[in-house]
Amino acid sequence: MTRRDALRAGAGAAGGLALAGGLLGRAIDAMGAPAVIGAGPYGPLGAPDANGLRLPAGFSSRKIARTGVDIGPRPYKFHMLPDGMGTFKTKDGGFILTSNSEMPYLAGLAEIGTAAIRFDKDFQVIDAYPILEDTWVNCSGGVTPWGTWLSCEEIDRGKVFECDPFDRKPFGGKNWIERPEMGVFKHEACCIDPIGKQAYLTEDLGDGCFYRFTPDKYPDLSAGRLDVASVDDETGQVIWIEVPDPQYKGNTPTRNQVAEATRFRRGEGMWYDAGNVYFATTQDDRVYAYHPESTHLEVLYDGVALGDEAPLHDTDNVTVSPISGDLYVCEDPGGATDEGMQVCLISTEGEAAAFCEVSVEGHSGSELTGPAFDPTGSRLYFTSQRARFPGETAAAGIIYEISGPFRKTRKDPTRVDRKKPKLKVRTLGRPSLAGLVKHGQPFMIEVSDESYPVEIEVKLVAPLRRARGRGSRNVTVSNRKLKVGKAGKKKVLMKVKKGYRQRLRQRQVSRARLVVVAKDAAGNRRRVVKPVSFR
Repeated sequence: MTRRDALRAGAGAAGGLALAGGLLGRAIDAMGAPAVIGAGPYGPLGAPDANGLRLPAGFSSRKIARTGVDIGPRPYKFHMLPDGMGTFKTKDGGFILTSNSEMPYLAGLAEIGTAAIRFDKDFQVIDAYPILEDTWVNCSGGVTPWGTWLSCEEIDRGKVFECDPFDRKPFGGKNWIERPEMGVFKHEACCIDPIGKQAYLTEDLGDGCFYRFTPDKYPDLSAGRLDVASVDDETGQVIWIEVPDPQYKGNTPTRNQVAEATRFRRGEGMWYDAGNVYFATTQDDRVYAYHPESTHLEVLYDGVALGDEAPLHDTDNVTVSPISGDLYVCEDPGGATDEGMQVCLISTEGEAAAFCEVSVEGHSGSELTGPAFDPTGSRLYFTSQRARFPGETAAAGIIYEISGPFRKTRKDPTRVDRKKPKLKVRTLGRPSLAGLVKHGQPFMIEVSDESYPVEIEVKLVAPLRRARGRGSRNVTVSNRKLKVGKAGKKKVLMKVKKGYRQRLRQRQVSRARLVVVAKDAAGNRRRVVKPVSFR
């Protein structure tokens, strides 16, 4: 049994533990259908190129940096275990690529937490230098809208460090400053929601949590409130609960301070794009999409549910193409593997496909990390963290650059449609419990939007009393999914699922809620809740 097989078996076994305050399982209701296996926008992978990478037709690769090799004029000896990366536009038309080092601090040997590599407008390296030193195991991180890099320590009492990639040394003569107010725990990644003016963070543990940080004075990250997510496994609704000791000054780890906190199976890479927060969990092959405006969480990709034929497993670091909106995900098998590792993509059409594959030879025992596009969206960068080819005595991290015909489907990557769909819901007829159980209850849904098609999910949620008089719980007794064009009306008949018909009759339900969520092609969402009373 390969490690992937073992992970799938373990994730499947954990699916029953789907409770708030426990591991988030497979019962979570996705607001839209999860991705399916497909060819993707670029077609099949070709034969290995000169660097051992298999890519679609028209794409090529080159090596940018390698552990122990000097880079730039200073020079900078490239660090070990390169991990999370991000890019920053420069005034001369070039950009800066930041690269974390996942090495523990070793005086005189491994003192660099993050370095910056500067490119000119022709994608040639013109400089490289450290921007964070004397830290431990800097895994992933996140780019801020104001032009700094957030580097995250993956240790039990890890912190977030805000770094200046431009080497201006703005923090008391240094390029970095601690941000312990963002939480002290085993960090993986973070991202900034510029609309909600909040940061989101993942935790790299099998029982880790999903966090939100709200600065007191955005964008100043020196003070604020840390919350942890509690997810309703039935509906995907997220409630945020304040963490009492976010800096872990007491004896209770941050993740264990709120009993209602939902556990995720190793939170990994994270990225913000067009009103959505995407993050991956490695141990159950999932990618989630959280929608801050509606406070809803959905499963965007489920590798376990798709099975062995799925192209993407061991989901890790993620990024989004700024010119297409396609989501790119790296694989991390976590040890020696007899299978080639891949960078996969989840297209805006909802297809999961392989985009790049590194050979087993030279990369067994490595992991792929740090996917990041340059600001123009024409180059993709990622690393193989521990590559070792025949004849080599030590593993070395390598940054690869992929160039080629990346599709541009967004009209203007700097201007994204942020308008929510217009949505109206009307109850038809005179609802009765008998009619609902026997024939279903009709509703009229009217939607209009400029980014079409619009996906609609409709749920009828009713409070059902528990057995033996132990209160009640909200249950989705009927659900439908449909699509409409730019503008249109849809008559929807909500039929009760067979398993709930008798329970509705017996317990004389007199009220329910119709929950309608509309998502347009740009990812904007509108949620309407309509109370329904039954005669």
